[in-house]
Amino acid sequence: MNQEHGKNIISVEGDIIISKIIGAFNVEGVNKSITDLKTVVDSFCQNKFKLLIDYIDAEGATPEVYEKINECNIWLNSQNMVAKALVTNSNVALSILESRTPARSSLNERIFDDKASAMSWLKSQT
Repeated sequence: MNQEHGKNIISVEGDIIISKIIGAFNVEGVNKSITDLKTVVDSFCQNKFKLLIDYIDAEGATPEVYEKINECNIWLNSQNMVAKALVTNSNVALSILESRTPARSSLNERIFDDKASAMSWLKSQT
């Protein structure tokens, strides 16, 4: 088994799940991150939640990682998620994410370049 690369720090503020992505990910790292995220989403017991994904400290990923992210977005579409905010300051990373994760298009999602704006928008969503 390969070693996990990449780190995901997940926290919760009220009904907002915050996922901070750090480093470069391989498939083992993204699988652990998705498992951890699903555990937190499941703890909401079908109650509505919002998701903030902070990519500011992300450094990229292998092609297989984007397949897993897309599968996770398909799963998120089936959950009681009200809104999703992405925080990134890299147009290149955003372009790669947009081209490789088509399931994102059916989410109530907005892109931000700072966490404060993303949190403010999420708090306004019902």
